[in-house]
Amino acid sequence: MRTWIACAGCLCVVSLGQAQEHAPPPAVPAPLQSASVPPAAVLPPPLVAPPLVPATPVAPAASADEALPPQTVTITASSDAKAAPRVRFMAYRESYLTARKVWQVSSGSVVMALRLIPAKLSATIDDVRVALQGNGAPVPIKVSDGGVFVVPLNEDIAVQDGTFLVNKGRGELTANIVLQPSVARDAWNVTRVGQVLHDARRAVRAITPWYKRPFANDVQSLAFCAAERGSALQLMDGEQLIATLPMHEPAVNDINQPVFCKIFDGEDKYPGHYRVVLPEQATVLLL
Repeated sequence: MRTWIACAGCLCVVSLGQAQEHAPPPAVPAPLQSASVPPAAVLPPPLVAPPLVPATPVAPAASADEALPPQTVTITASSDAKAAPRVRFMAYRESYLTARKVWQVSSGSVVMALRLIPAKLSATIDDVRVALQGNGAPVPIKVSDGGVFVVPLNEDIAVQDGTFLVNKGRGELTANIVLQPSVARDAWNVTRVGQVLHDARRAVRAITPWYKRPFANDVQSLAFCAAERGSALQLMDGEQLIATLPMHEPAVNDINQPVFCKIFDGEDKYPGHYRVVLPEQATVLLL
């Protein structure tokens, strides 16, 4: 089950130059100079003894160069400003309603995400930015590598007819729906694996119109995956290691990259309380 949505965007680049403030002009020559004598030969005025006062130490005065040093002011635009999302991609309300239904049906164990996909050969995903715009300032949304972001649940912005903004040109991107587990990495056990699979299947049925259900792809399994072969899961009973499960079954992740997984179909015979310990770089996918 995939949903494709057209989008639009633009890229704004701001480049500001430099401004410099120079040192003040040289002082006007003293008025006592003689026209026939070079300035360097002018004699200083006669010294006059000051009145007698108690001696007080006085700090030496700073020279004109020290008091007013030359200044250089440089203003540059940051890369964040260059890639700021400014152009409407799609309306928020429909995505909000679907994401809320997924959350409710799955009791919060599954979330809905959108995967951004280039619709033109010139479009790129590695620098994509997304923001959610309501009546107030745009709210930045975290986008993972490959252009996937979880749809936030913000009822206020949905009521305001909010919109997703991107930093791409009009028509450069489309999107489809991706379901992801939302269980914390340290909260997995065998029972939770089966429960998330059950919840994900219910969520797919809940957001698929009845007339499309015969053609929709259901969730078949839950997989713990790594980018390279050789990683393994550990099944733990308390602090005791029960089994090491290699992650070697080939699959593709949410952005169609090859990965190697340990796949569970929900019918596994391990005791439900066994904890599943993931390698540091492992991801969890619904396949």
